[in-house]
Amino acid sequence: MPELPELEGISNYLSKKLSGEIITEVETFIHTVIRIPGIEQFKSMLEGTKLENVKRKGKLLIFYFQSGEKTLALFLDHGLTGCLSWEKKKLPAKTVMKMHFKSGKILLYHDRRLHGAIWLYDTTTQNEYSTPSKVRNYGPDILEISLNEFQSRIKRYRGEIKGVLNKQEFVTGIGNAYADEILFNAAIHPFTKRTSLDTSEIEQLFTSCQSILQFSTAKITDWLFSTDQLDNQRFWRGELFRIHLRGEQSCLKCGKAISSIKANRRITNFCCTCQSPRNKNFI
Repeated sequence: MPELPELEGISNYLSKKLSGEIITEVETFIHTVIRIPGIEQFKSMLEGTKLENVKRKGKLLIFYFQSGEKTLALFLDHGLTGCLSWEKKKLPAKTVMKMHFKSGKILLYHDRRLHGAIWLYDTTTQNEYSTPSKVRNYGPDILEISLNEFQSRIKRYRGEIKGVLNKQEFVTGIGNAYADEILFNAAIHPFTKRTSLDTSEIEQLFTSCQSILQFSTAKITDWLFSTDQLDNQRFWRGELFRIHLRGEQSCLKCGKAISSIKANRRITNFCCTCQSPRNKNFI
């Protein structure tokens, strides 16, 4: 699932590549992913519009289009396996839609498990329903929050710290993978209760969030512009990750084996030596 660094990089890249482009045709193939509006209206609203820019909000991409006096916003939630790519010789499995631009560029969205979702709104209506309901429940963006606000907001939560970082109502942008990376960098065990963290550890956690996400965003943005490949997430993460998806491999800090726990279809990786558990019975 793309998280903040991937989506921030993709939004920067697509804004540079597609700003000012006119959509000449929209093809749709799997209609269940397109939640709002109906398919025919979805296509008619987009065709002939000019793409102004692409932004990120939390873990969603927002494509802004101009159509006369109207501003349209297309929200894209990649889910677990959604992926954007330029046109390929062979249409990828589970392709949801194709956007054709006047310049000849063709942008695809495909989703192997169909967990993603697309919403298209006319934002000039200026009402609270001009965004998906999940966005209206979002907390502040992790890269736009101050240490003081981070400290204040985190006090509302009492669960395990990795679960807290993943709550989008706390702060948006962090998912399963980068939570592992942030906690490893901060030397905090993922199953530590938030209430057991002292002031200095929370400050260390905030600093780790900023450094890991900013560094990863910069690296991914560079890769995108140098390769022009939107769907190279496996490569990015293989190069970037120091702990996530490295279960049973040697820890890059201490050399001990990295632990791996799978629960609710999500993998958590950590080093019991570098991220010492508070619960001494934890293996």
